[in-house]
Amino acid sequence: MKLRLLLSFTYVFISIYVSKAQYFEDAYRFSNTNYGLGSTARIQALGGTQLALGGDISSATSNPAGLGFFNKSVVLVTPSLNLINTDTDYSIIRPNETVTTEKSDEAFSTNFNFANLGAVFYFGKGRFSDDKYKGGSLAISFSRNNSFHLKRTYEGENGFNSIIDGVIQQAGANATNNLNELGLATFDQFLITPNRDAMGNIQNYNSLVGGFPIQRETIKERGSNYHFNVAWGGNYNDKLYFGGGINLQLLRYNQDRKYEEFDFLRGGVDTDSLNAIQIDNKVTVKGRGVSVNLGVIYRPFHFLTIGASYISPSFMSIKEESTLDLDANWDNGSSYSEEVDGVTETYDLSTINPYKSNLIKNEYELRTPSKIGVGMALFIGKLGFLSADLEYIDYSNAKINSDDFSTSQDSDLIKTTYESVFNIRAGGEYRLNNFTLRGGYAFFPDPVKNSSIQDRTNITFGLGYRTFDYYIDVAVISSRSKTQATPYFIDSETISADLSGQPIATSEIKNTTISLTFGLNF
Repeated sequence: MKLRLLLSFTYVFISIYVSKAQYFEDAYRFSNTNYGLGSTARIQALGGTQLALGGDISSATSNPAGLGFFNKSVVLVTPSLNLINTDTDYSIIRPNETVTTEKSDEAFSTNFNFANLGAVFYFGKGRFSDDKYKGGSLAISFSRNNSFHLKRTYEGENGFNSIIDGVIQQAGANATNNLNELGLATFDQFLITPNRDAMGNIQNYNSLVGGFPIQRETIKERGSNYHFNVAWGGNYNDKLYFGGGINLQLLRYNQDRKYEEFDFLRGGVDTDSLNAIQIDNKVTVKGRGVSVNLGVIYRPFHFLTIGASYISPSFMSIKEESTLDLDANWDNGSSYSEEVDGVTETYDLSTINPYKSNLIKNEYELRTPSKIGVGMALFIGKLGFLSADLEYIDYSNAKINSDDFSTSQDSDLIKTTYESVFNIRAGGEYRLNNFTLRGGYAFFPDPVKNSSIQDRTNITFGLGYRTFDYYIDVAVISSRSKTQATPYFIDSETISADLSGQPIATSEIKNTTISLTFGLNF
């Protein structure tokens, strides 16, 4: 794979320090909701498949037609525990060469949450009514349809470039007051200095970093996307089920990136008066939105149901706050001299204060893509069933708009980089008296064109116990995926050959989720 193709994902998604497209990644991150994640333990154990099933509160967020299957009211709660392990490899990608480190860094985190809670109120006419319209049920639920909790750490020696080289490429010939936040920070800490012509105009920037570093970064992400949902599902003649609902979204996301460079060496010898660079970048996002969902389930035969659902785009209003701090640790006695208007000024680099940005605030609107799904369930008498769903999403249809900044580059990247995907879910249930055994599988392909980095697979299983008055379900979900991170972008086509090389950290994510649902019928 060519370097530029490999980095197309990395540059626009992860290179937060120097990338111009600041909000492009949000179009995918905040659109990537998964109603299977916020379902009951029963549905989670089935791989998330539910579009042709009914009698579960999870239908409120996926296919509200399933609420028409209820014949009694229920209140329930689903606590959930996530055990997340990441194994990260660090490497330098150069034209026709990949330089890898000898070690992997592991990180482990846990998160307790409530995947789903709520109640369904049955307003039917009873199981033995002769009316063709059997009534329906109203569901009020609160579900966690996305989780951002993740911790990654990596470290490795970069013998080709520093983050300062990425800053210089990004800075070009811009005036110092036109530099981005990281450019301003490095200029403030004397890590870059301008080259001026005879007229005093800036031609480019120089680096005062004299060697190549060891690079280390820890990335911590937290937050969730919760949906408060009110939905109705009706039943016509036990053949046709239909419903609709409204979703109110509450978004919280926090990212903390701590990046370091140290041990600046050239040829194995410390030739630099700079001891270390430390960058701390914090981002806090809060948002709210609204969407609607519609669905239908038809039973052509007593053993077969076919379902279809539509989830509209979410119209979200998002507020973001961020800060960037940079501390350059110079040797005692390190100095820098420059001539300004014929006067030479000398600065003691070891005494300069760290750079601390002001609180940066931005607001923008995000329209997520719609979702269309179809499903089928085959019932095998009273023994159980098999079910499968297919869901279509076109992430290139996401839209970003703001009065605080230009979104033209983000909009172009959304259209040219994302593509449509088909998510697949399948599962089955086997009944034995009051007990049930369940298993499932789900596949979520990477929406970035020509990439499979973010493919995610889920293998699920669980069991349940049901009586007339209450039920208990347990689910275990084993999820596997990968993601990449890089602190800066190096354009190898415009930089000298000896400085070319893109640092990339590839993380393998293993997420085990354990969920328990307790439901009380009334």
